[in-house]
Amino acid sequence: MKLLHKEIVYRPVPSLCYEVEACESWLTDMAARGLFVEKMGRTLARFRPGTPQSVRYRLTAARLKGGWLDSAPSEPLSSEKALYAEYGWYFVCAQQEFFLYACEDPRAPELHTDPAVQALSLKMARRSAWWSFLGLFAALILQFLLNGRGRLVRFLVEMPLLSCCIYLYFFGTLFLAFRDLYNILKLSRRLRQGYEPDHQKNWHAAAWIHRISQGITTCALVLLLLGGFGALVQSGTRQPITDYQGPLPFATLTDLADGTPVWDEADARKRSNLEIRHSLLAPTILEYDESGKILQNGKVVLDTSLAVCYYDTRTPWLAHLLVNDLHESQSLLADEPQPLPDLPGTDAAYGYSGKDGVFRQLILVQGRRVLCVLWTDPDGTQNFDRMAPRFAEVFAASA
Repeated sequence: MKLLHKEIVYRPVPSLCYEVEACESWLTDMAARGLFVEKMGRTLARFRPGTPQSVRYRLTAARLKGGWLDSAPSEPLSSEKALYAEYGWYFVCAQQEFFLYACEDPRAPELHTDPAVQALSLKMARRSAWWSFLGLFAALILQFLLNGRGRLVRFLVEMPLLSCCIYLYFFGTLFLAFRDLYNILKLSRRLRQGYEPDHQKNWHAAAWIHRISQGITTCALVLLLLGGFGALVQSGTRQPITDYQGPLPFATLTDLADGTPVWDEADARKRSNLEIRHSLLAPTILEYDESGKILQNGKVVLDTSLAVCYYDTRTPWLAHLLVNDLHESQSLLADEPQPLPDLPGTDAAYGYSGKDGVFRQLILVQGRRVLCVLWTDPDGTQNFDRMAPRFAEVFAASA
């Protein structure tokens, strides 16, 4: 990758500054090719073209103390620059926890002559690498804790590409932070053992690892932003329930009891609308809400509200994985397991009720399909013995 603009040349960074030896060796090789670094970022470095020559580059610690909220200084103290200039070293730029110095005089002494002292100077670089790694690790754990209960599998099934991009980005960023931590700890250990840094290290192997992991993480972030925008713009389609092609896989109010339906006024406008969604892992996803009564000769024989969620997945194991998420998403309303009558035509069935018995949840699994129904039972007459067989009958008949 080469980006040219007059007398400025950009190159992708093969490794971050925490991999001190590889970064120094790369910049020295660039100078031998006639490219002299002016500024370094996390992904690109800016060079000034010139006559190839031998230049030594050294990374020094930007600070020796500081808190986890403190940022590294953007340039060294004037006294430090003046002292290093006396020995032939000039300041180039700052990058993360490091200052970059360069020297064109091959006879000038090294900035660091004692490996043990240099190891001590890297204390804040090590601490910063630990903070970055542990912070990202904590964010990943928090993501699982917040979204793993009743959401993780459903999100994967409903938005597989978006969910994969999210975790690919998180794990890619965590891997890059781990590499920074590993590299700075490895160098510190070698320095404490009395070994001099390798200023002519082969940086190509590290470059491939960094660029591949950085590329994957960047692509995941771009796809995540595009997918998130697409998810906001595109939602499931709604259509009259009477327009649904084929038999409905769930029972509605009129299927649960004979009589005249009377829907709640607040539900009248939406009761006939069925939301239909699709995904790579679930070709058919249906959601339906209904609230009302069934009357026989002016007498109420059924009074309830239904919240239906149906998935036709690609594989049976996905259907079974969805069971826990479907229950957890409504566990605040119905969390106590209940015995169920025999339900022919289903592979698995789960029943739950709230402590006060007002809400009841039924989850049915048959092959690749799973159905979750939540209904209200304020007077105790819409129990599992009455409702579950009818839901199971309609569900099994639609296979």
